[in-house]
Amino acid sequence: MSPAIELIGVILLPTAVGYSLLGSGRLVRWVAEQRKVARFRAAAPVTAEPIERLGARMRRLRAELEALETRTDLPAKGVRLRAVRGAYLDLLRVACERLDVAPLRPGDLVPQAEIYRAEAALREQGLDVRETASR
Repeated sequence: MSPAIELIGVILLPTAVGYSLLGSGRLVRWVAEQRKVARFRAAAPVTAEPIERLGARMRRLRAELEALETRTDLPAKGVRLRAVRGAYLDLLRVACERLDVAPLRPGDLVPQAEIYRAEAALREQGLDVRETASR
C-alpha cells in the first residue's frame, strides 16, 4: 500500500473510533430512556378528567383572564395574561376534543373569533365556559 493511503487511514481511524464510541453512548442512553418511558406508560393508566371538573377549571380560568385584562395595577401583566390565556386555550382544546367539537388551531396565537366559535360550540354541547366562577 502507498504511504499516503496508510497516513489517511491512521488519521481517520481514531476519529471513526471516537465517533462510534460517542454514538454508542448516545444509543445506550436513548434505549434506556425509551424503556423507562414504556415502563411508565404501562404502569400508569391515563384516566380522563370528569367533564364537570374540566368545565369548572375553564370557568375559573376564564374569570381570571377577564379580571386580568381589565386591571391596570399589575406588574408583568403581559406575562400573566399570556400564561393564563395559554392555560385556558389548553383546556379549551381538551374540551373540544372530548366533546367532538372542531378543534382550535395549535399555538397560543389563536384569534378571538375562533375562541368565541369554540366556546359557542361547547355551549351547544352543554358545557358553558362563560359562566362566572363561584368563589
